[in-house]
Amino acid sequence: MNRLLPLEHRILEKGLMEHRPFGAWPNGEKIRDVSGVVIRANVEYLEELVGARHGPEAGSRVVEELCRLLNERIPDPAYHVSPAFLKNIWHSYSYEFAAFLGELCLILSGDPDFQFVMASEKFLPPVIQALGRPFSVAQIYRMFPHFGAKFAKGSLTFEVMHVEEGLAVLRMRLTDHVVQQFGPYRKACARLICQASKAGLAAVPRHIHGLESATIADRLCLADGAECCEWEFRWQSGTHVDRRITAFAGVAGLGCGALMCGYLSFRFPTLALPDRLGLALLTAAAIWLAGIGWSARRSAGLHDRLIREQLHAQEQKHEDLREAYLEQELTAVELKRIAMQKAELYEELGRAFEGFVRASITAIESRDPATSGHSTRVAALS
Repeated sequence: MNRLLPLEHRILEKGLMEHRPFGAWPNGEKIRDVSGVVIRANVEYLEELVGARHGPEAGSRVVEELCRLLNERIPDPAYHVSPAFLKNIWHSYSYEFAAFLGELCLILSGDPDFQFVMASEKFLPPVIQALGRPFSVAQIYRMFPHFGAKFAKGSLTFEVMHVEEGLAVLRMRLTDHVVQQFGPYRKACARLICQASKAGLAAVPRHIHGLESATIADRLCLADGAECCEWEFRWQSGTHVDRRITAFAGVAGLGCGALMCGYLSFRFPTLALPDRLGLALLTAAAIWLAGIGWSARRSAGLHDRLIREQLHAQEQKHEDLREAYLEQELTAVELKRIAMQKAELYEELGRAFEGFVRASITAIESRDPATSGHSTRVAALS
């Protein structure tokens, strides 16, 4: 087992990447460690951050510089990347590549909190925000393993330790597959993942329901040598009641209360007026509260079923598109490799032809010592 280096030792010290950044592993299995959504979030936030400081042109230039630095670390030119490639959410990458990119973003941005702030602003795209609104914050945290698998397929494992209204305890682990990619730089790489993951989770109440972001308490951290990251999130609950339901339930309650008052007046004429009114109001309140409760449960059930159906449909489309882009990545890499091989063959053919011409000239001139070297001198003068 590799000795783990302290946090100060970053994966950039490795020099070149040891593993393929995308496409397929040597055994033919497709690379799916990190979703293109995560990579695009890093690239876009870097561009926006630098652009806000120094202008849009500087933002574009820093992304070009990011690609140049990444390509310097990728040994095989067939896997070199461009800004457009990195901004395509349907691509998938190795975690080693994501760690290199994360460290370079820290350097180019000059912000030590880049990963945390980036994830809090970018990790929940608008479509996820819209789909999540019918769910409570607690329900969303309970689905943490489901959503986490979409961003890190088979590379991280997620657990829900405890969730109640206003409190969630969640846990994340690295798989052996990722640990092997990080090698002795696991602590620094894990810190990047931890910062981004917990920031994105803390932003759920703000992005989904317009509440304050959740507070975070680190219980365990991979960057400190623990076997997992465990976080405690606390948030202020927000209660939203549909005014139409409230009004309808109130009218129904008042109607039932009036009927109760009439019935008591007819059936028990000797009953005192305050008693009749009290019983009528109690009936009205009971009907009002029951109506609100029933409507809320029914609405929640309908929303939950609808959203789950939407999620299933969207996730199926996402997986189909992702598989298609993985195939496209493999094809693109092979085409680039064939193009480079052809270019090398053309260069070799050119050198062979030049050598043939030189040999022919030497053979012809050697027949007459008086003109020997004439063609070579003409070529040099030309």
